[in-house]
Amino acid sequence: FVDDGLEAIGPRAPLALGAMMLPIAPSLEALLGEPVEQMVELGSPWATSTQTELVTLASGRQVVVQRPRGDASAQLTIRRRLRLGRLLPTVAPWLPVPEVLAGVAAGPQPFLVTRFIPGVSGRELLADDRGAERLGRLMGELATRLACVPTRGMRLGDLWGDPNGLAAAARRWLDTSSAELGAEGARALDRRLRRVPRDLAGEAPVFAHGDFAPVNVVLRDGKVVALLDFERARIAHPLFDAARWRWILRHHHPERWAAAWPTFRAAAGLDDSPETTARLDLLAALQCLEMVHRSRARPAATRREWAARLLRVLGWERDAGS
Repeated sequence: FVDDGLEAIGPRAPLALGAMMLPIAPSLEALLGEPVEQMVELGSPWATSTQTELVTLASGRQVVVQRPRGDASAQLTIRRRLRLGRLLPTVAPWLPVPEVLAGVAAGPQPFLVTRFIPGVSGRELLADDRGAERLGRLMGELATRLACVPTRGMRLGDLWGDPNGLAAAARRWLDTSSAELGAEGARALDRRLRRVPRDLAGEAPVFAHGDFAPVNVVLRDGKVVALLDFERARIAHPLFDAARWRWILRHHHPERWAAAWPTFRAAAGLDDSPETTARLDLLAALQCLEMVHRSRARPAATRREWAARLLRVLGWERDAGS
């Protein structure tokens, strides 16, 4: 995962039928069979390498268009979303994946068109404790359904389902990140890494969303009606998505942590034992370490921020509320 969340939170002002729209509008009209009336760029509180627009067609029908902002990584993101958006409804029809209406994977400007699913972002439920409890329950239930997705033939990376391979990779990540972590932080992480083969062993790997976050679900009428953005999907330890969700709530929404986590844990069927908590903390630390490593070509401030997040996770074991 490259950013904390990629999906839209709210619309910006409608875009004129100008330079930004013209490269995509003719292709959309040809693919969907009717003229484009309006495109509204959907804003995000985070910088993102992809662009998402809500498109209104002449009939009043609305679709969502996603395309890269230009670099190779963003192009890969769109291609993966397109591939998995088409595949998942066939292998896991129980998941609320928006229908893919059209898309182009080849060439330097891939794009993806999906059906627009009205509702609110899961992030909006974090405005109060009652909403946070409801979000925790809904996403905990969804986590159990994700784990049932068959992985055979999915062409997904499986590093996070191999404790020994993950431990070796984490050592390499630490080697490239020790300067940002400092000597004490690097030693603390080194002690955690020794536990990876033992603590994460003995569990059959499962399908993981990879960025299981409140911002990546759409809710309506008390249900999750859409699960978005599968480009980080992988085969992983069964606690991978729970660790990701737990980290996001605890780090970004600490005021809702106490309300949201117990309902998620119960709905996902997780126990409250020290052993399970330690595994969740360990996976969260590894996820942050991977980001420190992957951020080495990004601005120094981004790399330092991920290192600070990792150090905070390493301190969780000392918190009485862990």
